[in-house]
Amino acid sequence: MRLEKHLLSILESLHDAVIVILTDSTIVYVNQAYSTQFAVPAKKIIGRKLTDIEADARILSVIKDGKPLINDCSYVHSLKKDVCANITPLMENGEMIGAVTIMKDISEVTNLQEELTKYKEDLLQLREQLDRRNFSKLESRAEDMQKAVRLSKKIARTDATVMLYGESGVGKEVFAKGIHEASHRNSQPYIPINIASIPDSLFESEMFGYEEGSFTGSRKGGKKGLLEMANGGTLLLDEIGEMSLNMQSKLLRVIQERQFQKVGGTKFYPLDVRIICATHRNLSDMIRNGEFREDLYYRINVVPIHIPPLRQRKEDLEYITRNILNELCLKYGKHVRLEDEVMTRLSQYDWPGNVRELVNVLERMVAVCTNSFIRLSDLPDHFFLNIPHEESAPYQPRTMATTLEPNSIKLSELLEQTEKDHIEFILKNSKNKTEAIRTLGISRKSFYAKLKKYQIF
Repeated sequence: MRLEKHLLSILESLHDAVIVILTDSTIVYVNQAYSTQFAVPAKKIIGRKLTDIEADARILSVIKDGKPLINDCSYVHSLKKDVCANITPLMENGEMIGAVTIMKDISEVTNLQEELTKYKEDLLQLREQLDRRNFSKLESRAEDMQKAVRLSKKIARTDATVMLYGESGVGKEVFAKGIHEASHRNSQPYIPINIASIPDSLFESEMFGYEEGSFTGSRKGGKKGLLEMANGGTLLLDEIGEMSLNMQSKLLRVIQERQFQKVGGTKFYPLDVRIICATHRNLSDMIRNGEFREDLYYRINVVPIHIPPLRQRKEDLEYITRNILNELCLKYGKHVRLEDEVMTRLSQYDWPGNVRELVNVLERMVAVCTNSFIRLSDLPDHFFLNIPHEESAPYQPRTMATTLEPNSIKLSELLEQTEKDHIEFILKNSKNKTEAIRTLGISRKSFYAKLKKYQIF
């Protein structure tokens, strides 16, 4: 059988569209698939110049340089379609006489790809919105705080172990909860554990759980431990610096092996949990003092995040105060606002207890306030003893020659004057009252009694 006799039948049987042109761009053939797919009757275009229909058609470049185009995708304006084509020159006796294009309509694929791109963009926007919601309480104008939040967002969608450093009350648990909510584990449990609240004698049973009958008084059926409760989710080990060396070794084994045993049991339970640790202590110093295991430190200090104290980001105070106040107003069913003088006094305070202290102070004021505005008189008494002082000259202790005449001064008066001067000097050169109390080496009660006695404000 001579195939050339059946060439047109072969072309007509193809499901892909076929178009043939001569070297002068005259269209000499289109198959039925072409007419069907593109709604163009053959008699409408056969005999016409392709240059008049689609001046930039890709097949014309093959006619021009004789080089085939394979899997070439383009948009055909005359058809208003995206197509993918194989275009090859037609040769006869070594001479090019035209070109043939076999092409597919890929408009649907292109549309799907565009939709997919749009969905990806929408997903990215939703993820950004979720990040803003999860970390909304941590918005800040301070560079150090912004850096900590940016890093938290980056590592949230990984399973990397996180180490949160910061003073008590800075919001370490808020960071941990935000990281959990922004992770792929957000539908699983989030279990926060305050290590300092668990005695060594109960650590294993609380952390790992126990089997029935493992000790006298054990619960029937045993008990799930915190690790098992957190499986699949996130485990926050708060105040990990308070963990004893013995418990540190047990935790290290669990982290390394990713499995644990219940007290009184022999079965190993697999552990799939994201670990976040938090501390206000300097673990490096503890390692040097033999109080913290170095091998555990390197296991948990994978992504260290340092959270600055509130006194180092006073520019955030008004924003944080407004958010807390709104929540408290909802809680107590009140509508109160701060007078400007109150906000000024709050900004002068150094907040040794950080955001936690701010929450407590605001809650106290909202709870006792009977007006629509919180006034200076609603502030706790110690706020009136913590007003910043001007920069002072180096301390020069007074002597009898610079104060009173030697014959007129009493020893008790001299001691009191010297004590007053020293307290004033320490206050002027301390960051806050807490630091001044530490420097003076007296109790907080004695400190405020002396402020009152010497009328130091």
